Amino acid sequence: MSNQGRAETGGAVNVGNQRAGQIVQAAYLLIAEKGFEGLRTREVADKVGINIATLHYHFPTKEAMIQGVVAYLMQELQSSRIPLKASASALERLRAEFADIRVRLRESPHQLVVLTELSTRSLRDPQIALILQHLNRGWREHLISIFEAGIADKSFRSDLDAESAASAMMTQLRGLGYQGIVEGAKIDQLVSFISVQTEEWVRAQEHKGTHKKKPERRKAKK
Repeated sequence: MSNQGRAETGGAVNVGNQRAGQIVQAAYLLIAEKGFEGLRTREVADKVGINIATLHYHFPTKEAMIQGVVAYLMQELQSSRIPLKASASALERLRAEFADIRVRLRESPHQLVVLTELSTRSLRDPQIALILQHLNRGWREHLISIFEAGIADKSFRSDLDAESAASAMMTQLRGLGYQGIVEGAKIDQLVSFISVQTEEWVRAQEHKGTHKKKPERRKAKK
């Protein structure tokens, strides 16, 4: 999910304020634990150790608080956890995408769950839908650029549809959010599996390496 382009927050509240940041963090964790349906402003206030009036000073409505959570997530998704050289090949960039997701899920296992909750809510909330559209567009364009670079340098299949490959990869990775917060080793294994599967699918045949020949079957003696 790295280098996805800056998402526009549609005037979302600034969460740079320390108290506002604490409120957003508490709301973020409650969304991960209980979903949007279980998000209660009073419970958020209790977790931060403030009264409801103080919470409403920073976030006048529940929707404003949710916008704060969205703004926080957009900020978190701006930078990659995996440093890459400017000269990195398309294959190195593709592998870095999966490595970045593995690191993110180890550092912040709630992130993908909250993103999944936001995706579901966006079906009923036009403002969140607009923000996520910007995010998804940036991510898709980033992935398309990787696949097109691989096609150009012939490390990826010449008949690869870059746009379809990007959409398929995004769909698979988004699906991890529906697993909930599971054991780190298991989710890491799932990401690794998708990584290997994607690489096998997009790489040109001559770059896949030599495959071991299957051992010949010995004829049974009569």
